[in-house]
Amino acid sequence: MKVLVLTADANTLVYHRGDLIRDFAAHGCEVVTSAAEDYPHVRKYLEAAGVRHEPIRMVRSRVNLAKDWITWWDMFRLFRKERPDALFAYTIKSVVYGCVVARLAGVPKVYALLPGLGFTFVKPETLKQTLVQWVSKALHRFALKRADVIFMQNRDDVQLFTDLKMLPQGVPVHVTAGSGVNLEEYPHVPLEGDADIAAGRIRFVLVSRLLISKGVEVFAQAARQIKVRYPLVEFHLVGPFDPNPNRVSEADVEQWVREGTLVHHGMVRDVAGLLRQMHVFCLPTWYREGVPHASLEALSTGRAMITTDSVGARECVPTGENGFLVPPRDVAAVVKAMEFFIQNPDQIIRMGEASRRLARGVFDVKIVNQIILRAMEIEHSSANPAQSPTSAPCPLQAGA
Repeated sequence: MKVLVLTADANTLVYHRGDLIRDFAAHGCEVVTSAAEDYPHVRKYLEAAGVRHEPIRMVRSRVNLAKDWITWWDMFRLFRKERPDALFAYTIKSVVYGCVVARLAGVPKVYALLPGLGFTFVKPETLKQTLVQWVSKALHRFALKRADVIFMQNRDDVQLFTDLKMLPQGVPVHVTAGSGVNLEEYPHVPLEGDADIAAGRIRFVLVSRLLISKGVEVFAQAARQIKVRYPLVEFHLVGPFDPNPNRVSEADVEQWVREGTLVHHGMVRDVAGLLRQMHVFCLPTWYREGVPHASLEALSTGRAMITTDSVGARECVPTGENGFLVPPRDVAAVVKAMEFFIQNPDQIIRMGEASRRLARGVFDVKIVNQIILRAMEIEHSSANPAQSPTSAPCPLQAGA
């Protein structure tokens, strides 16, 4: 079986779907990947896994129907050249274009994964946002009719698409626990006996693309308030600047660094190594997440959590045992949660252990990938871990 994996962002082939791609190959599939970029580190990683990478021209940050014909043409030529047995498309642009073009090119099976619906499905605040959302809904509705199986990462998104009548009748919809996390690549790093926690040098970290809707500004404002009261506490911002219209400006980040509010690490390849040095993970997002991958990495490492009671994000603190859910855009609530950990450092350790248990029981990438492999009718190996009901739900029938 030949599988073509299509995405808008080449980095995700390594950091979000690397385990799945390796599983495809391990199960005897010939795998070809395609994305908008051809980064050397991505190509090196894929070649080591026996995978070919074929970049195409795609502007991933926005949809422009007048200019995106170049992307459609590149996709069509790629599909006709490779003649895959199956397309596995994820990220919004890859799905809404890839599903349609794959059918035109004669690809037998089309699998669509929606890892998160982004800010275009957040309640619009301007006329432009309303128009963008209308176009996005229309494109999704049209594209998903061409899919054989649809994967979504939380039941809130399934419910939204059902209410909007965007899921085609009779097409199976499988809900996975996000993208999953490799528990070996992000090992548990216990914090018992940590000298910095004992001395009050607690380190909070946010790992994300630098988008306003990811809560980066909220994190910085909370950090500014905490630093006045607890000057030993540190705040670390990890992630690249983004071309998205919702981006945080370089000037703002430079100001936060200059005033001593936080440290900006930029794009970090060894996120696991960085998380080892941190104590509490904070993602005050209101972006419509699938399940934030960085949050899963923090769970696996064994870090207490502060995140929002919003779609996708809330999956990472389901009971309150491993952290706090705060309202979106609520700086005061983030400050209060941070102060709790500063004043109760023993809870950083206890809740961190609960995070690791959650990662192991629900978000293990082996569990997530088995759901996908079974739905694609790719024979799975006999050495499969037991699955919990919450991590491997029965497929839904769209429109039911």
